[in-house]
Amino acid sequence: MAKLWRPFNNNSQHGDVIAHLTTTTANMAASMAKLWRPVYAMRGLVLFRPPGGHRSKRSWTGFAAGGLFGAWTARNWWEERGKHLAQEADTEVHSELHLTLYQYKTCPFCSKVRAFLDYHNLPYKVVEVNPLMRKEIRFSTYRKVPIVLTEGTARLQLNDSAFISSVLKSYMISAEKDLEKITSYYPEIESTDARGKAMMTRSNKYHVMRAEGPLPPDDVIKTEVEWRKWVDNHLVHLISPNVYRTPKEALASFDYIVREGKFGRWEGLAAKYVGAAAMYLISKRLKKRHNMRDDVRQDLYSAANEWLVAVGKKRPFLGGDDPNLADLEVFGVFRVMEGLQAFDDVLTRTKLGPWYHRMHAAIEAGVGVHWEGFERT
Repeated sequence: MAKLWRPFNNNSQHGDVIAHLTTTTANMAASMAKLWRPVYAMRGLVLFRPPGGHRSKRSWTGFAAGGLFGAWTARNWWEERGKHLAQEADTEVHSELHLTLYQYKTCPFCSKVRAFLDYHNLPYKVVEVNPLMRKEIRFSTYRKVPIVLTEGTARLQLNDSAFISSVLKSYMISAEKDLEKITSYYPEIESTDARGKAMMTRSNKYHVMRAEGPLPPDDVIKTEVEWRKWVDNHLVHLISPNVYRTPKEALASFDYIVREGKFGRWEGLAAKYVGAAAMYLISKRLKKRHNMRDDVRQDLYSAANEWLVAVGKKRPFLGGDDPNLADLEVFGVFRVMEGLQAFDDVLTRTKLGPWYHRMHAAIEAGVGVHWEGFERT
């Protein structure tokens, strides 16, 4: 039976042919340079030998220093080479997964999944779904997004953002690489939503499964799970009342949605004006349903501050030196507001900015690149 585990702390874009060839050539040159490093390291063993084979005390000191320097250089080279080979093996494993993400670009749940895939350098194809017709997901009885289809090791349909991230993370750390077996650890169960409506969900969806190896401390696992639940049960519900807070903000939000989404010309015009008016009114109902204050911005500021307290001042991320799944999911939700007044206000009125920009840089760099320069206080 798999054990519950917090993941080890860890944009898949294709460049043009010229950029690819240039990068490949540069990598080959760097590899050749590294291959010569042990040769120069070994030269340290003979650099201080005097003519005729006689060694003075001074030369023996130089001989020893050269040997130590050579051994140290060779050791560093082999460590770097080992890391490089490990990354190559990791990429090989990931290449077995062929992923297709069906999404609305401006959906916070879809943004959560993209943050996970991008940070873990998992290549994936994006299919933007028309929010009105949704013909792109006609194949599915599940009519929401995100949906991830997997091919390669197994053909599966994964629904629900938390479930998607947990399953894929479990697969990445699994020795067996059996995706179907991993999904069996997340059985479907009947539940109810916030309005009491029956729905199907996945048991254990906030947990990562690990069948072998030591587990992290219980408090580490518990903290990540609790904050992942907080994202879905609290943070995402603050988005709509804030981005549709006033008619002007609602119109700006739908201008962004239409610009980034998949709409026909007339669909876009209708969505922009009719949708903005409708969501402005709906946001008022959502404010009441989720017991938000009259000034909904205060709830958003409070959530940002609550998250920052959890992260603390002595580490760059909740996951420590590297983001964990909670970091990625909080980032994914806040990211959908970028360019809108609500996002600007959060950065102005709270201290979320430094963490957010660290997350942005970490996702751009990818897994295995540790954050440097963080000043612990």
